[in-house]
Amino acid sequence: MNDQLRELLNRLNGKYGQKYGHLMDDWTSMLLEEIHENFAGLAAEIKSCTQAIGQAQTKIKTSQRAVHFGSTREALFYALGVTAPGAIAVTIVSVLIFWYAYTEERFQKRRNIIDAFENVSDYKLLMQGGKVIEKDGVNYLVLRPAPSKGDIMIGEDYVYDHKNKRVLVPLGRK
Repeated sequence: MNDQLRELLNRLNGKYGQKYGHLMDDWTSMLLEEIHENFAGLAAEIKSCTQAIGQAQTKIKTSQRAVHFGSTREALFYALGVTAPGAIAVTIVSVLIFWYAYTEERFQKRRNIIDAFENVSDYKLLMQGGKVIEKDGVNYLVLRPAPSKGDIMIGEDYVYDHKNKRVLVPLGRK
């Protein structure tokens, strides 16, 4: 065995023999030294982690602000002041979205009617000037016989065609 290795083993035997008061063989003293070296590294790492956690804890504690109120009324007004602007903004946005969806739906219904009937634009004056009443759950367009002389009012007057036995409702002039 090498003299340097022998000297190291004697020192380790002496170190642990003095520490524990018991004479140890070479393998036991080598194992204890290995364990001591490994745990010394872990202890240093644990110490640095503990310090980092302590610094983070201090940083968190200093960044927090304690708020104390003299009454529940003060606490209520503080909470309203903090949350009210956001709540109002969310409410306004919700109302606008609802209004847009409702308006869009009505627009699409009307667009579908216009697209379905090609001559719907011919009825524009009738719809503007016509009077609708409800009788027995049915809607009726109210018209009166057209005067024999004078202008015919669109949406108010009709002409009866005796020859074909039908009612003619004026829609406008071309």
